[in-house]
Amino acid sequence: MTERNDLDDTNGALFYEGTFLRSAFCYVLAFVKGKNLKTTIILLYAVFALTFWKYVPPTPKLADPETGRCVLTIDGQTLVKPLDGSSSVAPLLFLWNARKIWSAFFIMGVVPACVVKFVFHERLADYGLFLKSPKRIATSCLFFLPLFLITGWASGYVKGFYNVYPFNSLAGLSWPCLLVHTALYFFLYYLSWEFMFRGFIQLGLAQTLGAAPAVMIQVVLSTMLHYGHPITETLGCIAGGILWGYLVFRTKSIWSGWAQHALLGIALDWSLVLHAC
Repeated sequence: MTERNDLDDTNGALFYEGTFLRSAFCYVLAFVKGKNLKTTIILLYAVFALTFWKYVPPTPKLADPETGRCVLTIDGQTLVKPLDGSSSVAPLLFLWNARKIWSAFFIMGVVPACVVKFVFHERLADYGLFLKSPKRIATSCLFFLPLFLITGWASGYVKGFYNVYPFNSLAGLSWPCLLVHTALYFFLYYLSWEFMFRGFIQLGLAQTLGAAPAVMIQVVLSTMLHYGHPITETLGCIAGGILWGYLVFRTKSIWSGWAQHALLGIALDWSLVLHAC
């Protein structure tokens, strides 16, 4: 009987054969051989990067998750009425409080894009950053945007969301602060999130694993980042991940999911801020 040396073994039987050193060598080599190399790079980066982002320290809460009353403190004074503009904040402090947003931009946006361009030597257009089917994008947005607007606004009545959102509690200081927060949230956070999960992970893995496994992997990873959030959001993340994963294949881009996901999150933040007034 000839000894097996197929490094694409699918059930792990190869690693049971031979000496320990040979088995261990084959095990490590299997991660980087052929098409497995790209899969390994994507998933290894994802697990380390997303773990790091999850542990980026949150900002102080805007409101008490039990009562819904504002508890944000500025210069030792609790903000009595959000958005009244009576308090100001230094731009650097505002930016520091937005660390969950801009860190996502680098971790989920800039670095994966660099991996695609300079490691894989592929086009960003192949990872969802291309406007190929504007009619399908517009149709899906017109159908789903009202649903996500209502869902996001209604979720603001659930006080438990104050444990997590808004990522930058200083957004509640004034209308200009809320508008700047909204812009950062829309362009830096949600665009990077959609590129990471539905572009880099899903479209990257679909090339080696197939469409269905790629969708479910990004759904699992994105859902895990929602652990500790209200259960309604965590369960909704599963449905949203599957829907937006489908729309990426349907529209050949991440733009439809980006618009819908961003509207959902922004509506929630606005609802939370206004209800804390």
